[in-house]
Amino acid sequence: MAGPLDDIEQKLLRELQTDARQTNVALARKVGLTEGAVRRRVEKLLRTGAFRVVAIGDPEQLGLNTHAVIGLKVELTRVEDMANTLAEMPELSYVYETTGQFDIIVVGFFPSNEHLRAFLTRKLAGLPGIIDSDTFLVMRTVKRSFRWGEMTEADEPLPASDGQ
Repeated sequence: MAGPLDDIEQKLLRELQTDARQTNVALARKVGLTEGAVRRRVEKLLRTGAFRVVAIGDPEQLGLNTHAVIGLKVELTRVEDMANTLAEMPELSYVYETTGQFDIIVVGFFPSNEHLRAFLTRKLAGLPGIIDSDTFLVMRTVKRSFRWGEMTEADEPLPASDGQ
């Protein structure tokens, strides 16, 4: 990617996050550009990987009723390889290399608690390099959003205090 998105590109992205099926003509009206300019910008953003247009299914409606967050402590020399191995597992939606209590945190969706148990005891337990794990079962999802970058100026952090 070439760098941060400019104001127009951010507006286009927000509009597409609201409705990715709207036409370039509709987008052009909303951001104040011509249809051709919008088409070129959207094509560039897609080509550079700034965003992708995908359908995101609801896990519960897909029969994935067990949602788990799993923290892994891993031998430090194996973190990168472990993260790459985990990223190949279809059960996992997110794989993060992290600092703090865990070296890797993963998020997975499973059809049932039994499927989660099998994943933990058969797949994860068989991976060399895992020192410890902690699994958190999500009881209720209060918010699930894929709308990043919508912070306003009012949300900006306050300037550092000078101690007075």
